[in-house]
Amino acid sequence: MKFNWILRAADLEKKSIPFAIATVIDTIAPTSAKPMAKAIITADGKMEGWIGGGCAKDSVIDEALHCLKTGMSSVLRLSPQQFSDGNVSYKKEIFLMCESGGTLEFHIEPVLPMTKLVIYGSTPAVEALAKMGEILDYEIYALAPGISEIDLPDGVIKMEEFSAIEGQCVAVVAAQGEGDLRALKAAIASKPEFLSLIASKKKSKSLLKQLANDGIRQDEIDSIKFPAGLDIGAVTPQEIAVSIIAELVQQKMAKAHEDKIILEVSEPNNGKPKDPICGMLVDPLTADHSSDYEGITFYFCCGGCKERFETEPAAYV
Repeated sequence: MKFNWILRAADLEKKSIPFAIATVIDTIAPTSAKPMAKAIITADGKMEGWIGGGCAKDSVIDEALHCLKTGMSSVLRLSPQQFSDGNVSYKKEIFLMCESGGTLEFHIEPVLPMTKLVIYGSTPAVEALAKMGEILDYEIYALAPGISEIDLPDGVIKMEEFSAIEGQCVAVVAAQGEGDLRALKAAIASKPEFLSLIASKKKSKSLLKQLANDGIRQDEIDSIKFPAGLDIGAVTPQEIAVSIIAELVQQKMAKAHEDKIILEVSEPNNGKPKDPICGMLVDPLTADHSSDYEGITFYFCCGGCKERFETEPAAYV
């Protein structure tokens, strides 16, 4: 049956399962993959679809997992020849000496579940944050006793207690004197990517000290940003909300500024051995081809490399 990537992507997205879409954007023969071929890679490293075998498959999976981790798209080029000359900005260019000798270029895009904006409290700042978060397409949760009495956008999920939320999220504690400590503990338990606290420096330090006394890990305490928001001189709840949203955007986009050309010349990475024929990094746990020689197991990206090795292993060791 032909792989229908659109239906598969829709199914994964409906289930809030993160995945990456790899698209072949260019090829130079000989290659088995064709332009616009697509594959889906899930966070467990499994690939569905066909974008090339051997070296290409493992490299694309590795890069897709990296994209899922960073949340950033990537352009990947696999070739036996260096191409970057200062005029092209490939984020990653890997030089391979695979038997096929062809070149493949991919666009890899992560598709992640909508980030949750979890706001603890029932203050005016919560109301302003929820309205602004809705504009930025966050899935918004507002948690606090009495939250149902607060006028919030229709899409906001209200919960009448301070509790932990599952899934990818950022959190803001805006209780402002109404259960700050309980709200902080619930926020920490949500394991947010970013956590900020609306409070003065003096009050924040007192709260952090109480967290430490209650057995909260120091690294979790150190991750709390206070006072919440960028320093723009905010005074009103609406201005404070603007500063916090701006800080969330800044934190999210910080990774984008780290993009640069990476020239990776098939050197050992994460303990992966090299294919002795082409130099490709191979994961022993997923490799389909291996060969034993003088008590050592060698792993290969494809059957062609294995065959070449076994004809004269001593020449490649």
